[in-house]
Amino acid sequence: MLVALRAALAGVALTMVLVACSVLPSPLRTPQPEPAPVARTEVAPPPAAPSRAAPTTAAAAPARSGARAPDGPLPTVRVAPYVDLTTPPLPDLGAIADASGQRDVVLAFVLAGSSCAPTWGGTTPIDDPAVRRTVTALKARGGTPTVSSGGAVGTYLETRCPDARSLADAYGQALDAVGTDHLDVDVETDTGRAVSVARIGDALALLQRERGTKVTLTVQVQDASTGMTTTARELVRAVSDRGVAARVNLMVMNFPASGSWSGAMLGAAAASTRTLEAMWPGTDPADVAARVGVTLMLGRNDTDATTTLADAQAVVAGARRAGYGFVGAWSLLRDNGGCAGTTDEQDDCSGVDQDRWAFTRALQRFG
Repeated sequence: MLVALRAALAGVALTMVLVACSVLPSPLRTPQPEPAPVARTEVAPPPAAPSRAAPTTAAAAPARSGARAPDGPLPTVRVAPYVDLTTPPLPDLGAIADASGQRDVVLAFVLAGSSCAPTWGGTTPIDDPAVRRTVTALKARGGTPTVSSGGAVGTYLETRCPDARSLADAYGQALDAVGTDHLDVDVETDTGRAVSVARIGDALALLQRERGTKVTLTVQVQDASTGMTTTARELVRAVSDRGVAARVNLMVMNFPASGSWSGAMLGAAAASTRTLEAMWPGTDPADVAARVGVTLMLGRNDTDATTTLADAQAVVAGARRAGYGFVGAWSLLRDNGGCAGTTDEQDDCSGVDQDRWAFTRALQRFG
C-alpha cells in the first residue's frame, strides 16, 4: 500500500511538472528576435494648385526686354520749391526755412555772364558772398540746395558754352559755389531758344562720371494729352542715350487746357510718364514713375490758368498715387496772399487769397 501511495504521488508530481513546462518558456530555447519594422517611404504630397492670394515667398520677376533707364546717382530730395535769387532783395533762406519748415529748395537761375562764365541771373557773380551766406544758413538747418541752370529768361549757359567740356566745367563751378551735388537743368524753348541737346547730354555725362552729380531735367509739357514737348523728349533721349541717370521734372504750368486744371496737370504728367515707359521698356513702370517729378506754378500762372490751393492738394495726392518721386513749385517767395485778385502773374505773391506758406505745406504732405 505504501508502495502504491508513493507511485501515485510520483505520478501527480510528474503531471504538475509537465503542466508547468507547457506554460513557462524553456530556458534552453533561444528566443526569436522580434521582426524588424518595415520601413515606410514618405511620399511628398502633390504641389498645391496655384492660389490667387499673395505667395509667401516672392518669385523672381521675369526680366523686361528693351532699353533701360540708366543706372547711376539720382536726386534724393522729394519736395523742393524754387527760390528766385535774381530778383532783389536776396532772400534769407535760413529765416524762410524756420518760418515755413521748408529746407530743400531749388536755387534759380544760373545763366551765362561773360562768355561761358556762370552767374546768378546773368549779373551776380556765382561766388557772391551774400549768396554764399544765405545758402550756408539753409544748409545749417539740414537743407539740400539744388542749383538750377536755365529758366524762362536770359542767356543760357547751354547756348553760350561752345562744347561739352566747357559746359560741364561751368556747371561744376556753380555747384561748388554753394557746395552741393544736385543740379537742375531747366530748358524752356517756348521763347525761341535753340539748345544743343547733344552738348547738354555730353556735358552731363562728364559731370556725372567725374563728380557723381545728381541730375534733374526740368522740361515743358505741351498739353494734357501729349505730355512733354518735342524738345523735352529729345533732351531726355539724348541724356539717356549717354548713360546719364536723371530725374525728369515736368513743368505742369502755362499750357492750354480745358476742364479741371488739376486734372489737366495730372493728365500731362501721366502722358509724359507713358512716353518715358516707351523710351525705357526694360525698366519696371514703378521705377520709371519714381524718376518723374511734377512742378506746378502756384496761384496765378503766366497764362489764364490759376492753381488754387485745392488744385495743388489734388496734384500732390495724384503724384503720390502715381508713385512719382518729386513735387515742386514756382515759387517759394510767391507763397503768400499779398496780391489776391491780381490778373497778372507777380514775382512776390501768388495772386490768390491764401495763408502764408499754404502751398508749401500742401507740397510737404507728399514727403
